[in-house]
Amino acid sequence: MPMTALRSIADVVFAHRHLGEKPAVRHGETTLSYGELADRCGRFAAFVAARSVPGARVGLLLPNTPELVVGYFGAIAAGAVAVPVNHRLSPPEVGYVLADSGATIVVTTAAHHARLAHLPEAQGVGTWVLVDDDAPGTVPFPATLAGPPRPAPAPCGGDDVACLLYTSGTTGFPKGAMISHANALFNVGSCEKTLGYRADDVGLIALPLFHVTALHSQLVALLAAGATAVLQQDYDTRRMLELMAGERVSALFLVPAIYKLMTLRQDEVRRHDLSRVRLAAYGGAPMDPDTIRTLRELLPGVELHNCYGLTECSSLGTVLPALEVLVRSDSVGLAVPGTEAEVRDEAGARLPPGRPGELYLRGPHVVQGYHRAPEKTRAALQGGWLRTGDVARMDAEGFVYILDRAKDMINRGGEKIYGLEVENVLYAYPGVAEAAVAGVPHVVFGEVPVAFVVPLPGATVDGEGLRAHCATRLADFKVPVEVRILEKLPRNPGGKVVKQELRRAWEARREEDGR
Repeated sequence: MPMTALRSIADVVFAHRHLGEKPAVRHGETTLSYGELADRCGRFAAFVAARSVPGARVGLLLPNTPELVVGYFGAIAAGAVAVPVNHRLSPPEVGYVLADSGATIVVTTAAHHARLAHLPEAQGVGTWVLVDDDAPGTVPFPATLAGPPRPAPAPCGGDDVACLLYTSGTTGFPKGAMISHANALFNVGSCEKTLGYRADDVGLIALPLFHVTALHSQLVALLAAGATAVLQQDYDTRRMLELMAGERVSALFLVPAIYKLMTLRQDEVRRHDLSRVRLAAYGGAPMDPDTIRTLRELLPGVELHNCYGLTECSSLGTVLPALEVLVRSDSVGLAVPGTEAEVRDEAGARLPPGRPGELYLRGPHVVQGYHRAPEKTRAALQGGWLRTGDVARMDAEGFVYILDRAKDMINRGGEKIYGLEVENVLYAYPGVAEAAVAGVPHVVFGEVPVAFVVPLPGATVDGEGLRAHCATRLADFKVPVEVRILEKLPRNPGGKVVKQELRRAWEARREEDGR
């Protein structure tokens, strides 16, 4: 189906009914063909339309399951706005999202319903749909599919909001990014042009579908290509390898830490037939060259792509071509076709190649703004440009290198240190699974860098050895003054490392040591 023929996100499903019995979604023992998926989405759309007005919000508080897929496309087909919610959030956090979005229908589990229904923030929810129970006052999910299906998606304009995705910032309340049909469909085209999804692909979705990457750069993009999406509900490396072999997976999109675990379990990986894997995208952190080389040995012929994106640009912002993945392993690539990227100084002036500043993006992928947050929208969107909040540099050929979050940049006596630059070096040290660098107070320099490292399972990381490793690859002022070994890094519900917590923990430890 040509991209130009798609008007609604729901068209991704409805326009592929002609594929009939071809598998669209697999989850455990459940397989939904394209025909079945369109039928179920149409029935759920009719259910939503009968209980709401156009533009109503439908909350989807579920793990990676077929019900979430049906709820997402079905709500949009009804002319409603889908609101996928992070099911790992605490009840008050979920309550905030439900209240802020104005959700009137929520599809979830009995356990979540029991924790949420009594909250004041959830009183606006008029219909609770449960996928695993039929508690009093609720609707069992199968009942939503009992009526006749809506034959086609509700009419919509490209700029109509189709989806609210709440960003999990490291401070303050999450913000609901208003993603339009045109935004999401442009991202489908970006995936086609840069990642090259094909109709014969089988894509494994192990990342959570409440995240823009899994939702728009995997589920929507794979189905738009007429491919098959395999859902992994709870991540487990062994189970992932079994799914990759058993489902003959050809397309992956994971975080570098998972790929690194694969390289450390080579014997187990080699026991599985992974010969169909041709595409392995990643994002969220750098991947060191040794891991890339080992992956290429384990998955011969695989194309690797480092990707950078945000909820505010509907997913993909930049993609590194596979031919550059070793040559420019620390780059996130080029702006996706049809968009622009610039690096600017604090005054908003464009900087020349090589100079670090804030990364700005512009194009059809940039969202309209934040729901019910005009001031935050004005701060983030200026003249059609999205301020990403990320410090980056761009070379003369347009390749982007992310250096740090603007608020996390370290100022050591006037010398600027970008955490990601140091973290790239840390990841290349044997035994390092995860790493984060944060600035901590210093009486002379104001701030100095400290490294927080999580070892790989069974590995031991020597802090002084790691500092010596950094000293051979970094300017002396960038070398961490200390290495703290942790069992895990503090992360917010969206998976982002919360460096404020690292700083607070470091300061608390210093106070204890001083007593």
